[in-house]
Formats: sequence, structure tokens, C-alpha cells
Amino acid sequence: MSEKIENDAIPQADEKLTDTKDTTPEEKSEVFVPVKFNKQVIKLNLQQAQELAQKGMKFDAISADYQALKNLALAEGKNVGEYIATLESNNKAQRLKEIAQKCGGDTDFAEHILKSETVDNGPRGLDEVIESFPKIKGIEDLPQSVVDAAALKGTLLLDEYLRYLHLQDVAAAESLKKQKETEHSATGLFTNKSGAQSPETVEFLKGLWQR
Repeated sequence: MSEKIENDAIPQADEKLTDTKDTTPEEKSEVFVPVKFNKQVIKLNLQQAQELAQKGMKFDAISADYQALKNLALAEGKNVGEYIATLESNNKAQRLKEIAQKCGGDTDFAEHILKSETVDNGPRGLDEVIESFPKIKGIEDLPQSVVDAAALKGTLLLDEYLRYLHLQDVAAAESLKKQKETEHSATGLFTNKSGAQSPETVEFLKGLWQR
């Protein structure tokens, strides 16, 4: 009888293995985010979804400018790409004319200079930004929204950077204004309309000193 009790009290080896196997957490599977695009549902992993979300946030920063550009293109019966190509062509012709006039009408030399100005095919005016703001050493030091706006609209980097700094100043001023309004509102709880402390406040302060 005692041998049977001991056998019942001691778990068997196969039971231990079974319990351990059942309690082992399963390996987590990769998470995918379904996104509908062009009438198709595409599954993105978390890294891909993060990258697309960042691009979407960047576009939101210039969406108003893009809509204005789109309206200008539609007014001339073009899409945005065609409209930008027309602007680039017109700007190139105008710049070539200006350079040729300075070179005594030598169009070949003017074309050579123009080519050297646009060899990188990137946003223009980086030299002006570096000259005006010594802390900027290269295009990587500029906010990405500035670079994107200049590339999209064909404007100078300096123009877009100055616009960016102006908006930053406006936002800072608005934040300071709200802070002062909050402080003034809190102070107003202890003063009357004439700017003097209310009788209730005076009595309250007297009570503090008398303690």
C-alpha cells in the first residue's frame, strides 16, 4: 500500500515533459498591416508601414502648395508633371538668354555655363543658403520639408528655408502668446478688474502670515 502512495505522489518523467511542452510560449509571428492601394490590398510589415507613414506626414506639410500647383496645371490643361516640365523649359530658355547676353551672344558658351549650373538636377540655391546661414554645411542639414518643397515647386532652397524659419517664428510667437494668456488667466483669479488684489485674497494672505 505504501509503495502505491509513493508512486502516485511522484510525477512520472513523461508527465513532466508533457507539462513543459504545453506551457512553453509559442514564437511570435511577424505583424502585417493591410493597406488598400489601387483597388488592391497590400500587406506591409511594420517597417514598411512606418516608412510610408513618414512619407505621408511629409506630404501633408506641402499638400496645400501641391494643390495650388495642381490648380495652376489644370488651368492650362496639363497635369502636374507636364506643368512642371513646361516651367523648367521656360526657366531654362530665359536663363540661357540671360547668360548669352552676358557672354556677348555666344550661345554655345552660355549652354556650357547653364549645364554646369544644373548638373546635379537637384534643388537649386544651396550655395546661397550656406552663404547666408554658415551653420548649414550641406543639403543634409536642411529640414526635409524644405528640400521636398523646393524640389516639388522648382523654387530656390533659400526661399523655402526662409519660409520655413518664418513659420517657425510664427508658431513660437503663438505658443508664447497662449502661455501668457494662461498665466494672465491664472493671475486674474487673485485680482479684481482694477488690477488690485481682491478683499478675499487680502484676508487669505493675512491669514497665512498670522499662522
